[in-house]
Amino acid sequence: MAALVLRPGCRLDGPALYGHLEQLLPPYARPRFLRLQERLEMTETFKQQKARLAREGCDPARVPEPLFLLDEAAGAYVPLGPALWERVLDGRLRI
Repeated sequence: MAALVLRPGCRLDGPALYGHLEQLLPPYARPRFLRLQERLEMTETFKQQKARLAREGCDPARVPEPLFLLDEAAGAYVPLGPALWERVLDGRLRI
């Protein structure tokens, strides 16, 4: 998973981001999940607080921020909602 902070007024373009990462990264290095945040949480020594993000995971029921899933068949990052998450958990959708 990767946590992203978008510039004010911008929105995530799933197909464009997928195309960009496809050119830059090999398949194993592309994040399967994206999490959009208002800002990155930092410690007093300016390190990212990754432990909280790891604890919350990528369950849309537990994460308040928007989540996206890498859909290689569609060639895009698509919104991850409860129905799609259930397909991932059931194994009907392979990541």
